[in-house]
Amino acid sequence: MINYNGKLTPSDSVSLDISNRAFQYGDGIFETIIFDGNKIKFQEEHWERIIEGVKGLKMEISFTKSEFEEMQLNLLEANNLIGHYARMKLIIWRKTGGLYAPTESEAEFILMAQKTEKRELQKLQKVGLAHSVFLQKSAYSHLKTVSALPYVLAGIEKKERELEELILTNEDGYIAEASSSNIYFLDYENRVIYTPNLNTGCVNGVSRRYLFKNALKFDLNIKEVMWKPEELNSDLSVFTINVAGVNCIQKINKTKMGDCTEGLKLLEEIFRW
Repeated sequence: MINYNGKLTPSDSVSLDISNRAFQYGDGIFETIIFDGNKIKFQEEHWERIIEGVKGLKMEISFTKSEFEEMQLNLLEANNLIGHYARMKLIIWRKTGGLYAPTESEAEFILMAQKTEKRELQKLQKVGLAHSVFLQKSAYSHLKTVSALPYVLAGIEKKERELEELILTNEDGYIAEASSSNIYFLDYENRVIYTPNLNTGCVNGVSRRYLFKNALKFDLNIKEVMWKPEELNSDLSVFTINVAGVNCIQKINKTKMGDCTEGLKLLEEIFRW
């Protein structure tokens, strides 16, 4: 079962019009949401990003925060996923009308859910800098839009180069993010975690939002930076984080990064995956 515009519907009974604006123009946003078997993770941060996204793309949604929470739980129950680890995906797009310039501001949506496995921590040794993809800051680069071409191409390059992870920089060479996660540099001794500034063109991810809200509760300062790869040193431990979990980067190209043992304990305490 899926939720299509507020109604639970068998997934094989839904067909989307070929004039769908997400398909034709990449005119929409999406969220990937984790259910840990008992609780929907990062609900507040997901809702913040949904509202920021629809406002940024000048769309209007038909549901409230409480209605969205209810829709998620009803969908999980309809698919017998309560008590199981699951991944939900919400896609929101503008109603059909117009060419590049739309005639509508109202949005449509699909919410899907499926059982999945909890992602295990990986300690990554084969990590490189992207050669084919460079991000740019724009009015919408921080949003999670359905126009995800840079990350598709990054995924292809990562596979072609047989890497475990790829670090994306912007056109000026500043570190922006990983191929599907925000990236963080931890100075554990001084209790500071650094993450790229949104001016690099990175997405304002859910983990990023959550850290900015909660870092001080754990005696941790978080700072935005504009760093180039050559500015990194082995005093920093490096992590990639998204809603599914955390990975530790132990080496970038041939440069060894800091030990991540204590940092992983700290991040586990903060995020409680």
